[in-house]
Amino acid sequence: MPGEEPMNESERFIHELRNHQLMVAVRTATPESAYQAAMACVEGGIRFIEITFSVPDAADVISRLRKDERVTVGAGTILTIDDARKAQKAGASYLVSPACDDDIVRFANKEGLVSIPGAATPTEIYRAYTAGGDIIKLFPFVEIGGLAFLKAIRGPLPFVRYMLCGGATLDNISNYLAADAAAILIGAAIIRRDLVASGDWNAIAGLARAFVNKVAVFRQT
Repeated sequence: MPGEEPMNESERFIHELRNHQLMVAVRTATPESAYQAAMACVEGGIRFIEITFSVPDAADVISRLRKDERVTVGAGTILTIDDARKAQKAGASYLVSPACDDDIVRFANKEGLVSIPGAATPTEIYRAYTAGGDIIKLFPFVEIGGLAFLKAIRGPLPFVRYMLCGGATLDNISNYLAADAAAILIGAAIIRRDLVASGDWNAIAGLARAFVNKVAVFRQT
């Protein structure tokens, strides 16, 4: 609209993620399986892929993936500034952590990366938000109360952008989408260990496509 300022990169990322809704976390035993699993997700229509730093040579995987214009790649399980720097150098657009480290959040803010720290209690959520977290990852989502917890916490903290991490399946994804969070993080429901072990990348692509289709159907209702 006339008079509106254009979005910066972080704002554009958050807007696009909210529209797409899905982010997939890739955690495998080898860099090659991580790359192949990630590319299978991309073929299935997933636009946001997080490569966790528990993957050997995760930075190299991120560097390879970022060459594909269909995907926006981030780094997960970022626990140290050293990891954050490696992720940035590799081309990660966002940093995801299971907890909130103020130094990592400040680093992301300073370097123009989207910061997604983790939190599990009202105190942790508010602390991560005031530290500068762009999106707060509710983790472990099911164990802290799931959708009922999200509904309760939005009472006092409605201004926080939440990413729901854990428990989403093809059977219940519509309930997650109805919660209208900033994003839904999916791991094992798509990156199944048995499919990774057998190298069945087509099956992983099929699962990714099924989730993307679920979002599309939900948008039409």
